[in-house]
Amino acid sequence: MSLHIGMTDEADKALQKAKTRNFLAALATAVLSTALAGLLLYTAVIVVSKTGKPEIVAYVANNTDAPPQDSPVTPERITTRPTASVQNHASIITSYAVSDVAIASVDLETPDISDLGQSLELGVDFGAGVGEDLGEGGTGFGSDQPGGSALEGTFYDLKQTPAGKSTNMTYAEYINVFNQFIKNWNRSILNKYFKSPTKLYASQFYIPNSPSEDAPKAYQCGDRVQGSFWAAVYKGNVVAPKSGKFRFVGAADDVLVVNFNGKNVFDFGWSQVSINQSYAVGKAWHDALQNVKGADEVLVRKLRQSKINVPPVTLYKYGNTEHWSQNTGGYAAGVVFTVEAGKTYPIQILLGDNGGQFGESLMIEEVDAPVVHKDQKYGSPIFPLFRTNYSLPDPATIKGQVAPFDPVGIVWPVVR
Repeated sequence: MSLHIGMTDEADKALQKAKTRNFLAALATAVLSTALAGLLLYTAVIVVSKTGKPEIVAYVANNTDAPPQDSPVTPERITTRPTASVQNHASIITSYAVSDVAIASVDLETPDISDLGQSLELGVDFGAGVGEDLGEGGTGFGSDQPGGSALEGTFYDLKQTPAGKSTNMTYAEYINVFNQFIKNWNRSILNKYFKSPTKLYASQFYIPNSPSEDAPKAYQCGDRVQGSFWAAVYKGNVVAPKSGKFRFVGAADDVLVVNFNGKNVFDFGWSQVSINQSYAVGKAWHDALQNVKGADEVLVRKLRQSKINVPPVTLYKYGNTEHWSQNTGGYAAGVVFTVEAGKTYPIQILLGDNGGQFGESLMIEEVDAPVVHKDQKYGSPIFPLFRTNYSLPDPATIKGQVAPFDPVGIVWPVVR
C-alpha cells in the first residue's frame, strides 16, 4: 500500500506569500545598501576632498592715506620712526574707495632740544646714528651700501693721474681746478685725476674736524691716496617736501659747494672756489663779506660777481663754535631758491680738502618759517640739517666745535 502526501491550498498560498515577502525584503536591503554606499563615496570624494577658494581680505584706505603715485611726500617735523623688518612682508590688496578706517594712536617721543645751542658736540666716529636706509658701516662720508634715500658720492685724488703719476698739485692750482669744475660741473675735468672705484652714499653732510686721511679711508683707497688735495662729489635728484623759499646754511674746512637745480647756491668755508679764493679767512675776509667801510674793494667786487656770497652776507655765530666764528666769520647763508612740493630737483655737492683737518656742516633754512630754537649766547637761529632720510648723528657721540642743529626738520627724499 502506498502513501501519498499533498499540500493543501491554504498552505500553498501561505508559502507563496512568504517567498514574495522575503524577495521584497532582500531587494529593499540591496537598494538601501547601494544608496548608502553611494552617499558615503560622495561625502568622501566630493565634499571632504573639495578645495575651497582662499578668502581674500581687502583693506580699505582713505584717499588721503593712499601711497604717493609719482613722488614721495615726507611728513614734516617727525623725529622718530619705527624700524620695519625686511622679512615676511604680507601681501595686501588695498582699495582706494572712500571709507572710514580705525587706526590706533601712536605716541612719538620728541627729544628735548632746549639746550641744543650749548650741548651738541661732534665726535670723529660717525658709525652711530646712520639710518638703516644707508646700510652698514656708514661714516661721515656715507655708506658703501647702495640703495635707500641717499646721494651717490665719487672720490677723486688730484695729486695723481688715473695711472698713478704725480700731478705736483699745489694749493692754488687745487682751488683753480674746483673753480673751473663748478662752472658747469663737468666731470671730465675731474676725470683727469685718480678716481676711487668705491662709491659712497650719504644722506646728510655733518662731519667733524677730523684727519683729512679719513676721506680716502672711507672710500677704501687709503692705501694709495694720502689725505690732501682730494675731492668728493655727491649727486642725485631730490623731491621737495613742501613749497616755499629755502637756502643752505653752513661752512667747511676747506671746501663745500652746493649746486641746486642747475645753479650754484652755496660756497663757503676756508676756501671759496667760486671766486678762486684759496684762503678765505681773517679780518679782511670778514670785512669784505659785510662790506664794511674800508673793506677790500677788489674782494667785494669778486664776491658780488660770484652771485653767491653777495655782501652783506648773513652769518650765524654759535656759542660753541668760536673756532669757526673767528676764522670764517661764522656759518654763512647761501642763495635763496624756491621749490614746489612734489617736484624733483637735481642736486650736486662738492667737498674738498688740501690736507690736515677736514670738517663741514650743511643745514637748511626755510626762509619764511618762524624761528623755533635760538643759540643761547648769540641768539642765532638753530636750523635742521639738510638730509635725504631720517638718519641723524647720535648726540651721544658728538664732541668738539660744530654747529648745533635742530633734529626736527623736513626730509628731502632721493628718487632714482
